Amino acid sequence: MSATSGPAPAAQALQGASSTASLGPLRVREKLFYGLGEIGEAVKTAALETFLLFYYVQVVGLSGSLSGLALLVALLFDAVSDPMIGSWSDRLRSRLGRRHPFLYAAPIPLLIALVLLFSPPDGLSQIALFAWLTVFAIISRVAMAAYFVPHMALGADLSDRFEERIEIGGYRTGFSYFGRLVALGAAFSIFFAATADYPRGQLNPAAYTPFAIFCGVTVAVAVFVSALGTQKRAMRLPPAPVPPHGSGVLRTVGRAMKLTSFRAMFLSLLLFYIFNGTQATLALHMTTFYWELSPTQTRNVLFATVIGFIVGVFFVGPIARRWDKKPAYIAGVIASCTCVSAPVLLRLLGWFPANGDPMLVPAMIFFFILYGICGSVPVTLSSAMLADVADDYDLRHGMRSEGMFFGAIAFSRKASTGAGTALAGVLLDVIAFPQNAVVGQVPEATLYHLALLYGPMLLAILCSGCLVLAPYDLSRTRHEEIIRVLAGRNAKGLD
Repeated sequence: MSATSGPAPAAQALQGASSTASLGPLRVREKLFYGLGEIGEAVKTAALETFLLFYYVQVVGLSGSLSGLALLVALLFDAVSDPMIGSWSDRLRSRLGRRHPFLYAAPIPLLIALVLLFSPPDGLSQIALFAWLTVFAIISRVAMAAYFVPHMALGADLSDRFEERIEIGGYRTGFSYFGRLVALGAAFSIFFAATADYPRGQLNPAAYTPFAIFCGVTVAVAVFVSALGTQKRAMRLPPAPVPPHGSGVLRTVGRAMKLTSFRAMFLSLLLFYIFNGTQATLALHMTTFYWELSPTQTRNVLFATVIGFIVGVFFVGPIARRWDKKPAYIAGVIASCTCVSAPVLLRLLGWFPANGDPMLVPAMIFFFILYGICGSVPVTLSSAMLADVADDYDLRHGMRSEGMFFGAIAFSRKASTGAGTALAGVLLDVIAFPQNAVVGQVPEATLYHLALLYGPMLLAILCSGCLVLAPYDLSRTRHEEIIRVLAGRNAKGLD
C-alpha cells in the first residue's frame, strides 16, 4: 500500500481530536517534570539489569538456569501487559487525563516488589527461591509497565510541535542517563563499598535490601513528582478519541504486525536490547571475576558508559540529518557493540593490559565511553523511528495508537532485563560458572569461556539484529509524504 492510499479515518476516531497548539508552547518546568519521570525507569533497570542475576546466582545461590527461567517467565507477562496497558491508556477517559491514573497507581506496588525481590527469606530451597524470584519479578515488571508505557506515550501527547518533541526526547534521555548515574553511584560508593569482610561489596548479602529500598523510594518519588508536574497540562489535553469499530487491542496489534517497518523495527530492537541486556547482566561477573576490579574501579568503568551516552546525545541530530535514521541506527548499533566487546576481544588476542596493570582501567574506560557515544545513536533514534511507524499506521487505519506502539518499544527495552538476563543465566550454567564463587579461584577455562560469551559470540548475534532491520522502509522522503497526507486528511475531517 502506498503512502497516499490509506483509508479515510472513521468519523468516530476524530471525535475529541484537536491540536495541542492551542495549549501554547511547553514551559521549561513542564519539560523538566516530564523528563524527571525517566529516572524511575532508569533506576529500576540499573538495579535489575546489573545486579539481579548476580545477586541470585552469586549471593543467594540459585542456579543460573533457574534464575534465567524465572526472568523469562516474567518477560512473557510483559509481552501481554505492555501492549494492553498502552492500548488501555490510549482509550481511557478520566478527569485526570488518559495517562495519569496509571502514573499514580504504579509507584507503590513497584517499590514494594523491588524491595521483596532483593529480600528472599533465608533457607529457601532452589524451587522456593525460583518461585520467589518469578512472582516478584512479574509484579515489578507489570507495575513498571503501568507507569513506563503511559509515560512514554505522554511525551507524544504533550506537544505536536516537531521541535518540542525533539526537546522532550532530549529531556527524557538526559534524565534517563542521570538516573543510571544515581543508581550505579549509590550502589558502588555506598551500599557495595569495600569492607574488611567483603573487599568486593557486591558479594555482601546484607547490602542488597537497603539498596533495593533506596532504588524503590527513588523510583516512587521520581514518578510521583513527574506526574504531579505534568498533571495541569494533561488535564487541558483533548480527551481520548472514541475508537472506531473493530479497533480492539488484539486487532490493533495484528494490524501493526502486518506493517513491514514495524516488524523490522520491533525485531531489531528486541535483538539489540537482548544483546545489551545479556552483556549488562554478565558485566558484574566480568568486572568481579574476569577483570578483578574493585568496587570503585567497577563504578568508574560503568560510569564511563553513562557519560558516553550523555555526550553522544548531542551528535544524534546531525548524524541523522546527514545519513537518515535507518543507516545511522545500523551504524550506531555496530559501532557501539564493537566498542563494548573490544576489551575482551583484545584480551583474548593478548593485546590488552593484564589484571592489576595501571593502564587496565583507563583503557576500559576509553572503550566504554566510545560505546556510550555510539550507543546513544540507536537508543535515541529508536523512539523517532517508531513514531514514524505510528504515523504510517494512522494513515492506513485512521487511528492514533501511540500507547500501543510505545508499549512495543517498552517491551523491547525491558527484554534486556528479561530475555537478556535469562540468556545470561543459562549461559553461566552452560560454562559451569560456580555459584558463590571466590575471586581468584574460578578456573581459567571457565573465565575464558565467559569472555568468549561476552565478546565474540554475543557480537555475532547482534549482527542478525542489523539484518532484520533491512526491510524498514520509512525514509525521510516517504515519511514527509505521510505527514502531508495526514495533515490534509485531518484538516478535512475537522472542518
